[in-house]
Amino acid sequence: MNLTFLIKGFHFKKHVLPSQTQHSKNNTYNSRSIDETGKKTLALAISLVLVSGSGFAETTSVSGGTINFEGKVINAACSVAADSINQTITLDDVKVSKLATTGEAAGQPVSFEILISDCDTSVMQNVSVTFNGQSDSTSSDALANTAGAGAATNVGLQLYGPDGKALPVGIESASIPLNGIQSTLPFSVDYIATGAAATAATAGTVAATATFSMNYS
Repeated sequence: MNLTFLIKGFHFKKHVLPSQTQHSKNNTYNSRSIDETGKKTLALAISLVLVSGSGFAETTSVSGGTINFEGKVINAACSVAADSINQTITLDDVKVSKLATTGEAAGQPVSFEILISDCDTSVMQNVSVTFNGQSDSTSSDALANTAGAGAATNVGLQLYGPDGKALPVGIESASIPLNGIQSTLPFSVDYIATGAAATAATAGTVAATATFSMNYS
């Protein structure tokens, strides 16, 4: 049997012995067998990879919970800082003897602040604050004591504005100029005797709640 080769454009023939022919046939058969076996092995490997991959890709989803988000869009010169939105102001204990005269404060005010930030003075240049809450039935300028059971009687809480003067409930405070991007508004609060004439305060707890609004000009 003759085999023909083409090498770089040259054509020649080579004589092949019968034994070589049989050997070539055997090699061809073995090569085909190996090729078929390789294809089967590769197909099996790919199948295993796909099955394994699909197992890892499987996920389970279960209900988790609920998250509520809150915010507010405002049209104002400044924003009230988060730390100033909700505050708890603790006053020192006061002796009943310091609340003997109706309309007079105990003389031990506690300071607190409202911080405003992100101010744009091109919009507004001044700010004031108005506090609202339940007024005392006798002294309407002061906040009523709403402590409930065990509350002290004939006593309220008086607010004071940035100018140091008594700030009645529901009345706008004196305005102060905005100080750049951030401003601090100073206030204070004190006990005040609210009972009728010759009616002394009694011992007990004191509590009041006030909301506030910002006024820009």
